[in-house]
Amino acid sequence: MRGDEIVGSFIGVRVSKDHRLFRGILRISYKELKLLKNFLMKLRRSGVSYKIIHRGKGSIVIIFNHNKACNYCPLIHLSGNAVPKTCFLTSLGLLFELISEDKISLDEELFHILFSDVAEKVMDYMLTPREQEILYYAYFRGYYDQPRKIHLTQLAEELNISKSALNEILRSAERKIVTAYMRHDMPHLVIEKILGKINIYKSS
Repeated sequence: MRGDEIVGSFIGVRVSKDHRLFRGILRISYKELKLLKNFLMKLRRSGVSYKIIHRGKGSIVIIFNHNKACNYCPLIHLSGNAVPKTCFLTSLGLLFELISEDKISLDEELFHILFSDVAEKVMDYMLTPREQEILYYAYFRGYYDQPRKIHLTQLAEELNISKSALNEILRSAERKIVTAYMRHDMPHLVIEKILGKINIYKSS
């Protein structure tokens, strides 16, 4: 397997007070149904109980319980001041996106750093206050309804800005939202890009 055929993204995790029970919510995206069935079968064999709480096209969401919480699990315990932003479960292992306020050193027995960058570049999809304000107004005025309840010209008049300026702000905000969606809700594409970087590093 290449590693991107079935991907799990953790929505949230927690540990019981006695650190014996590991509980979380996992979204599983898959390219073939047989891969999902095989994955769920391995969960059961590993003693992980789960319940499917949502089914979608090519994905499910499960809530799971595992009674073998590990003191070294990177989902729970991280060295330094790093905070996990995103975590993917793949056939190749766990892939983390970590955020830290300064440069950190990770346990080399648990982690292998594939690439790193400054937060401003990695999180360039964050909306500016002005984009948030305009997008919020446009949404609640029905600009994104089908059919639209208000058109761009009228919206620009209400916001007291030019039509071209409004169009530019909305396009910038929409691009960022699509970027965020691609990174966080389409894990196959994210993992495929990461694996592509791994192959580049290996071949260099």
